[in-house]
Amino acid sequence: MMSENNELYTILETLETYSECDITHSFSEHDTDLLKVSYSHEAKVFVITQHNSVETYKDLPSALARLESLIDDLKSLAR
Repeated sequence: MMSENNELYTILETLETYSECDITHSFSEHDTDLLKVSYSHEAKVFVITQHNSVETYKDLPSALARLESLIDDLKSLAR
């Protein structure tokens, strides 16, 4: 069984790898997008969108750390 971190790493790696595609991964609850992540091949950055906030990260480890933090925050709110 993969840990959540490995799954998030794989998601980010996939977004970065498929340069011919525009892929956005959404984290949703009850048909509401809570968080979205994509990769801009033009700017060579990961783009993390939450509500009206857009953040960019140049490398996978930075994007992964931020994504983990945001998901942990969402889990805390759900409790």
